Amino acid sequence: MWAGDYHPCVELNESLKGLPGYKALLPRYVELAETARTNEDFLHIAWGYANLIGASGHGYLLDEEMLTGYLIDSLWTGAKGMSNIPWHQFHKASYWAKLYDRSFVHPPFFVDRRGQEYFTGNDWSVWGRRIPKGSQILRVNGMTCAAYRASVQQTTWLRDVAGPVGGIGRHLLVVLEEGSFKGWNMVFGLPDGSERELFVPASKGLPRRHPTAFTDWRKDNCICLELAEDVGYIRVKAMVHFLRQKDEKKIRRFLEASGGAYKKLIIDIRRNGGGSTFYVYDTLIRPFLDEPATYTQVTGVKRKFLLNTEPDYLERLRAGLSIWALETQIEEIEPLEGFDPDDWTFFRITRQVRPADRYRFGGRLFVLMDGGCGSATDTYIDAVKRTGLATLVGQPSAGSMGGYLMATTVRLPESGMIFRMEADLDVNADGSLHEMVGVRPDVVLPDSGLPYRTDKEELLKDPWVQTVLNEP
Repeated sequence: MWAGDYHPCVELNESLKGLPGYKALLPRYVELAETARTNEDFLHIAWGYANLIGASGHGYLLDEEMLTGYLIDSLWTGAKGMSNIPWHQFHKASYWAKLYDRSFVHPPFFVDRRGQEYFTGNDWSVWGRRIPKGSQILRVNGMTCAAYRASVQQTTWLRDVAGPVGGIGRHLLVVLEEGSFKGWNMVFGLPDGSERELFVPASKGLPRRHPTAFTDWRKDNCICLELAEDVGYIRVKAMVHFLRQKDEKKIRRFLEASGGAYKKLIIDIRRNGGGSTFYVYDTLIRPFLDEPATYTQVTGVKRKFLLNTEPDYLERLRAGLSIWALETQIEEIEPLEGFDPDDWTFFRITRQVRPADRYRFGGRLFVLMDGGCGSATDTYIDAVKRTGLATLVGQPSAGSMGGYLMATTVRLPESGMIFRMEADLDVNADGSLHEMVGVRPDVVLPDSGLPYRTDKEELLKDPWVQTVLNEP
């Protein structure tokens, strides 16, 4: 069975996160799949089980945007690139991705979760009645937000999802379209202290992956601006491989224009879900180094994954971790306590990052991070933590870096669905398991939501930015 033989986190999800056992629930999921009446029913069941398996690290059904990238890569490399899936097999996967998207509805505004409370992430108005950005959602269909969430999970197919529901729960109003659902009766607490009740119409499909100017990398991925005479700010929305040289030049020009006056520099990577480790090292690490930085990582991989994966594909999963973070030594070590040596191989990797032409900056570097930072961005955060390059500020990261291997793709042979799943288990600098807890920042802050835009006026209102500005 793929999960038990290859996935590094399934047993840990049960023992450390308290999730149900994937083996114990398999018969029930098989029964549900065999009795599915429609493709929609089958998709929901397959997604539910895959979501339990992939509850830590990478673990998701590839959507249309991701599939397009993998398809182009497969065509370009002859299925010898990021995946080993031939291009003609992506058609079926696209069908399931579109069907999944059509299963949902979402509100006409972005929902921003702060702890257990929910707020509007942008202005919205209907029939001349305005709901300003930052309004708190008080009641949905007569229920508190917590009660509404519980109701959705109990009365829709989410009741068959044993693992976390991820973004569905985070966005509150991203719910399953069932029957003649039209929208929600909602009560908002406005910023001025008043309340307003409105009917909010539902829009079909999942919300945009990048709902605001602050998160949409297609609208200027790297933004540099001055917050004060001695404080610079750089917003990086995604680690986009083909933008690494453009963004590096932009940062270089910005810091050169400052004349070296900045005593603090903020790099804001909140909700940056990753991309390319080449971007990470070339743009955000190497130009800040005066000399080579050397650090070690410990990573575990299931033995059967190493033995049964095509050597060529295994090598490609190894090659995606940047040539500028040289692996100067790789040694197999004894598995961590509690890990069966018959099932696991652990490696200690010594990595050296070589400096590039240095940016004109000699002050203190601060990185704003949160639970939306994953994959290549997690790799960046891990490197910063180990080298002491910057002070990490915010919330723990997602926990989905690739220390020894990039995440792999898994194609279900009959249906054609394609998922991305974790391939290795990484150990944090403090000895904790990365995929279980992420990387903990040096300065932990309460969740305060995201800015809507990336401009000076908006950023100076942001509590996390203010924390850095007030740092002695």
